[in-house]
Formats: sequence, C-alpha cells, structure tokens
Amino acid sequence: MPSGVRCRVEECVHNRNGACRASAIEVRSSGDEKVATSDGTCCETFEMRK
Repeated sequence: MPSGVRCRVEECVHNRNGACRASAIEVRSSGDEKVATSDGTCCETFEMRK
C-alpha cells in the first residue's frame, strides 16, 4: 500500500497506527445518488479486527 493512505476505522484489521496496511483497497459509493462528499463512500476493504 502506498504511504499516505490513512485509516480512521480503529476496528479494521488493516489499520496500523492510523495507516492502511491492506495490499489493495476498494472504495465504492454508498448509495444510488451522485457522490458529493466522503460521507457518500464506503470502504469495501474493511475487515473486522478480532
């Protein structure tokens, strides 16, 4: 993962001290409407930390 990809989801297994350490990420829109802000997106790479 390139440096600079930040993660604010503490429950994600890929979050390492605020940096995303996934080998790849997938982000999609969270609805049918046109995305205007980051609130309209979802990270499909999320995996729950155990």
